[in-house]
Parts: sequence; structure tokens; C-alpha cells
Amino acid sequence: MPTVGILGAGTMGAGIAQTAATAGWTVRLADVDEATAAAAVDRIAGRLDRLVEKGRLTPSQRDAARGRLHVAGSIDALADCDLVIEAVVEDLQTKIDVLSQVAKVVSGRCILASNTSSLSISRIALGIGEPARTVGMHFFNPVPLMPLVEIVAGPETRDDVAERAAAIVREWGKTPVRAKDTPGFIVNRVARGYYLEPLRMLGEGIAGIDEIDRIMRTLGGFRMGPFELMDLVGIDVNYTVSCSVYEQLGRPARLKPHPIQKQLLERGTLGRKTGQGFYNYQHEHPLPAVPVERASFELPEMIYKAVRLFCDKATQAGGSITEQYVFARTLVAIINEAALAVDEGVASEADIDTAMKLGTNYPAGPLEWAEQIGRRTCRFLLDQLNDLADDRRFAAAAWLRA
Repeated sequence: MPTVGILGAGTMGAGIAQTAATAGWTVRLADVDEATAAAAVDRIAGRLDRLVEKGRLTPSQRDAARGRLHVAGSIDALADCDLVIEAVVEDLQTKIDVLSQVAKVVSGRCILASNTSSLSISRIALGIGEPARTVGMHFFNPVPLMPLVEIVAGPETRDDVAERAAAIVREWGKTPVRAKDTPGFIVNRVARGYYLEPLRMLGEGIAGIDEIDRIMRTLGGFRMGPFELMDLVGIDVNYTVSCSVYEQLGRPARLKPHPIQKQLLERGTLGRKTGQGFYNYQHEHPLPAVPVERASFELPEMIYKAVRLFCDKATQAGGSITEQYVFARTLVAIINEAALAVDEGVASEADIDTAMKLGTNYPAGPLEWAEQIGRRTCRFLLDQLNDLADDRRFAAAAWLRA
């Protein structure tokens, strides 16, 4: 029976442990405090019980999965693992330190994996001195429910290691996508436009947070609006990822974090987990907690035309020109970032679309959407927006000019 060691018994580590055990792997769960790992195993057992109650597992499947879960009392307990995944805090040196300890006790065939969402796999691999067998395996929260895993190979990761990691993910019932070791990988990079352009439009006084959320749900078919989603994820988490991707990619204007989000972070209003973020959750129905200072604006004729052309192909919903402008400006920013990722060889077109549909529940892949709308139409809107943008952040990707 194959064995996986998991370092870190928090939300992500426990989710990975549950997924692996349910799929038939022996799991050794380790944490700095053995009691923390034991408590995580108990929580997983409770979740398995609930799956039986819902009819998603049989009692025998639950008992078998529970029997595969073990607390690792020390690093030496991971010596026989075929795969070790770290799911500790998102700090480069901490990840290097824990994987370095593991590398000393496991066999040469053991894959060393990091669940990092934004740190460089290359730097982790070099730090532990095992670049050939180190790979990124980025799971999404909640792990048992989210079907996507980004498999990230560093420049020295052996092909067979990345392929084996992808095969394991499939064995665990997940869908792997392959990504180059670049900041944000696929999902955390391409999704920036869904947050940053709405933040900018809020700051410009074009629309309020509840209006923008409603527009993206009704015109775009997104399950949640950008401000609802930031509140759910946590403004601290979202802002930290935005800053990380922005800095690591050389501070491009299109990815510059927005001061509104920073202000909320500094006030400690981080979203649902603190009771207030963009919305106030102290009421029966959440109310907007960030006001909009409305400014009158008039769309230039060419942008008006570009928005209408774009929306005719992008959505079957109607809407005023302001609503269409909000939707079009947000979606075209997402499409352009996906196209730039293709230009840079971050991932294949198919993997980018799969990642955004499975990792963020987008109603369509951004590149599929671009083909539906027409690359020329997307480019026309970007060109018009870029002509008016002081920072030239809407410069169209080469993929859209093909």
C-alpha cells in the first residue's frame, strides 16, 4: 500500500490527509505538536462519519480510511513514504527547513512536494538540495471538495517526478493541471483581474460593491461577485497573494494591489471571519460596508462601441451601458492575463481553462470565452481601454493579436 507523509495538520494538511486516506493510501500526518496531529485525525474521523450519514461513503469505506490515518511522532516516522507533502505556513524558509529534514530520512525514490500557493518551487528545491525530485502540488481549499491540483515543475524537476505526481493526483480523484514555476502559477495569477479591476472601479466611483457583485453574477454567470469572494477567502489572504504576484512579476501596473484593500487589512476588517469586510455581516442580510463616492462619467464613443460589441458575444443578459462596462472591463482583464500566461509558457491553453473552471468555479475558461467573443473583439476593447489608461495596463497579449 503506498504511503504519503503530510507535514502540517492544519486545514490544508488535514484535507489532503482525508483525500489520500479515502483513496486508499496510508497517511502519516506530522505537526510540530503531536497532539495537534492527533486532533486533526479526530476531526477527519468526524468528517468521514458525516459522509457516511450523507450516503457518500459506506461504513466499511469509512472504517478502512480511518484505519489508514496515523500520527507521525517524528520525522523518522516518514522514512518509508513514497511521497511527502508539506502544508505548513506560507513562509519560504519554514518550508525549506521541514523538507530538508525529511530529505535526510526518506529514500531516493520519495517525491518531495510543496503545497505552496505562491512561493517559488525552484527556490524551495534548491534550498533543500533536491531539485530533481521536488515538485509543487498546489491543492485548493476545501481539499476534499475542490477537484483541482496544480502540478508545478521547477526547471530541474525530473519529468518522471512531475508525471508521477500528476498520476497520484488522478488516483486520488482530482484533476491535475501542469504549470510552469512562475508567480501565482495559473489560478492565483489569472484571477487577479477579477479582484483588481472591480476595486479600481469602486475607487473611481463607477459603481458600489453590491452593484458590481450583482453585475458579475447576472451578466457573467459567476457564482459570487468579486467583493463577496474576497470576504469569503479573507481580505488578508487575497491582498497577500496580490502583493506576492505583483512583486515577483516585476510590479506590472495591471497587477498593482489596490489601497482600498490595504485599508481594510490595516483596520482588521478581513471579511466573514471578522464579521466585516466589504460587507457587514452583523445583519441578517449582509450590507455594504465600504461606501462608493460616485463620480459622473461618460464613455467615449469608441469605448461605448467596444463594450457593446464585446457584450453582444460575451453574455446573453442585457443591462445598462454602465453595467456592461463593469462586466466587460473585468472579464477582458481576466482574458488578457490568461493570454499573457500563454505567451509566457506558464501552461497550455487547455490547462489554463481547466484550472480557472475547477479552481475558481468560473462559468467558462477565459480563453474559451475569448474564442467565443472573438480575439479581435477582445483586442479592440483592450486597445480602447489602454488608450485612456495612464498606466497602459490594458496592453493586449500577443495571443490575442494572433
